[in-house]
Amino acid sequence: MNKYELEEKTNNIIEETKNALQTMYNALNRGQQKQIIKNEEVKALFDRYGVEYN
Repeated sequence: MNKYELEEKTNNIIEETKNALQTMYNALNRGQQKQIIKNEEVKALFDRYGVEYN
């Protein structure tokens, strides 16, 4: 596996993870969304993957 293939696979996994987290967040109601963002570990994970939660 060359560097290009590795980078492409890594980017695909990151995008899949972001989409999964975004789908999970969007499935929550407003109150649940507010509660989950209060958790600093979850907020850091969302920030790392670029999940929109505002």
